[in-house]
Amino acid sequence: MFGRKRKSLKNNQSARFGVPLVTKDDPQNVVSEQFRVLRANIDFASAAIKNFKTVLFTSSEMSDGKSTTAQNLAVAWAQAGKSVLLVDADLRRPTIDKTFGIDNSRGLTTILAMGDQPADMIVQTEVQGLFVLASGPLPPNPSELLGSAKMIQLIDWMKAQFDLVVIDSTPLLMVPDAQSLLPRTDGVVLVAALGKTKKRNLLEAVHILKLAKVKILGLVSRDPNRADKGYGYKYGYDYSSTNRMTTEQVAQRQERMDRHSGYQKASFQTVDSKVLAKANIANNPIEKSKEEKDTDINKPYWQAGSYTENGR
Repeated sequence: MFGRKRKSLKNNQSARFGVPLVTKDDPQNVVSEQFRVLRANIDFASAAIKNFKTVLFTSSEMSDGKSTTAQNLAVAWAQAGKSVLLVDADLRRPTIDKTFGIDNSRGLTTILAMGDQPADMIVQTEVQGLFVLASGPLPPNPSELLGSAKMIQLIDWMKAQFDLVVIDSTPLLMVPDAQSLLPRTDGVVLVAALGKTKKRNLLEAVHILKLAKVKILGLVSRDPNRADKGYGYKYGYDYSSTNRMTTEQVAQRQERMDRHSGYQKASFQTVDSKVLAKANIANNPIEKSKEEKDTDINKPYWQAGSYTENGR
């Protein structure tokens, strides 16, 4: 009895306090390095996907570590120079508001159900290039909201404004919420806990993903029995026997990208005419006053317009 109580308290820890952001708080830790290797592996797995912009993280069971994986990888992608939007689409047990210490009275659900503008709900974090969208109040019909036409419009808007949209969703076998989002994402990462996740549940989750015809980018496994001191987990990545990288390979790949790609980090501090055109400001049917236009110049480009023509 007491063992089950202790396990329940441990499972509820992330829902109460958020997840540990080792990639932000301790970037030199070995676990942070594991997340950077995961980031590189997922980048390689998604290289063949045209216009890859959205990645959804899910699991087969509760407390497998999907939120910890999604949020730490979002930080890692931002640290690599991408503009990243982290979305809390777990409308049953949201954690992003606790992790980043932001208000959850408004967010994804108020955008979908009450007409709030996403630009007003998105919060910039301490990590350069990382923005988050909290879940908002828990609704009575999460699956219907996530499967609505408005969610499709919202995801399209997000993809137009950010380099990458990271979606933290619900477990596949618990509720149908994550399945509602599968057709709207470019790739899925499945998270499992070694020694905890049942094999039959993991196979069933893979079967669901294959039926949905989504691109499975890989399996992230959390091994509590090989935990690194201070964080209580060790991460590995499985995709195929040839899709494994060492730390040296990651460093070499990054050096080649810096040398040949000419990639420049995105900036949200200034706005020019090209950026405004990208944000589709010209499609806004409401003519703004001079004062409003002056105010928009000081905003990040994604805050200057609505994500649909009528602003809803």
